[in-house]
Amino acid sequence: MLQRANIVQGDFSAVSEFVTADTFVYFDPPYRPISKTANFNSYSRYDFNDSEQIRLADFYRQLDAKGAKLMLSNSDPQNENPDDDFFEKLYQGFNIKRVSANRSINSNGSKRGAIAELLIVNY
Repeated sequence: MLQRANIVQGDFSAVSEFVTADTFVYFDPPYRPISKTANFNSYSRYDFNDSEQIRLADFYRQLDAKGAKLMLSNSDPQNENPDDDFFEKLYQGFNIKRVSANRSINSNGSKRGAIAELLIVNY
């Protein structure tokens, strides 16, 4: 399937012109930090902070309106704070699934292992 794929480098909004109802889009943005020490939230010189997460959610809704199939992964802040409903509010109306993901890197060995992540889909 990748032989037929278009890979676009740049800001996520650059793919808009390529997306139709026949398109599947997977978003894997820099994850929102779930603790004070988990601060890797950029893949480039630009930070991907909460305002960028909100901009991505708005773009996700634009592509949903085109009829594309969408999937997005991100951290689950409820791993650290059960009251943090940032993504539930941001992606209200979409299917949010919690999946188990293994983490083998952590400065605290007791915190290595399975952790919940979010998969957000529009189907």
